[in-house]
Amino acid sequence: MENKDFSVIRQNGDLPDPKTVDTSAIIPDLWEIYYDSTSTLLSNLEAAAMDIEAGNNIEDNAAAIRRILHSLKGDSGVTGLNDIYELCHETEFAFEELSSSDAADMILKVKDWICEVIDSTRDGNAAEGDGMIEDIAETEKKIKTLVIDDEPVIRKHIEMLIGDFCDCTFASDGGKGFEIFRDALENSQPFELVTLDIEMPIMNGHETLERIRKIEKHHKIEGLDGVKVVMSTSLDDSKNVFSAFREGCEAYVPKNHMKDKLVEEIKNLGIKTPQTA
Repeated sequence: MENKDFSVIRQNGDLPDPKTVDTSAIIPDLWEIYYDSTSTLLSNLEAAAMDIEAGNNIEDNAAAIRRILHSLKGDSGVTGLNDIYELCHETEFAFEELSSSDAADMILKVKDWICEVIDSTRDGNAAEGDGMIEDIAETEKKIKTLVIDDEPVIRKHIEMLIGDFCDCTFASDGGKGFEIFRDALENSQPFELVTLDIEMPIMNGHETLERIRKIEKHHKIEGLDGVKVVMSTSLDDSKNVFSAFREGCEAYVPKNHMKDKLVEEIKNLGIKTPQTA
């Protein structure tokens, strides 16, 4: 499948034919939740763009569009729709470069294009594939794991990747995640592993990690005795990566490489998975 040039969106140019999108990498077990989540996101994207076009609450709607594009990008990457991932990546830049009226027009074009892709994919029964890493055998004791991410597609994907050897608890934002972590620690049932998204509402990953390390210190848990934290994001800038390590995470996994890297990073932390026990 030839590479597509999505940079044309930065000049509000014509996009490739939606029917040429490569769906061969789609993870079947993620498809339905991705379809439902993306349909809602696209509806919200259209509403925000139309409000900007009408001159209503431009700053608030622009912020909403940035959040939605970030979510669409991350969800598409982990689900295997890499062309949508690349389009959202270019659209993030285009949205900052174009005037308000042109940006709103461009967003509506992107929304319509993504709608065509996911509708045609759904009608054609998403491509088959293993969609999973190599199976990992069950063990008597699973790793007590807290998964903190605001995107249901990402939470499901992480569960698919590590559920065979991790006993997962889920939180949809940093505030809830910290509360769950704190309660477990104070009840002498601490988590061994945390996967933590950086970009979240209410409390982002940096703030959540800071509070996790602070309460561990309060309980005299420091250094190698602390919970192992793997952070993830769709963001590409090195600033967030460096900040995450300074704040005390042990590993970092880009969301679009989670399928290949997450289990490997967990093993590298010295946590005993079935393959390392």
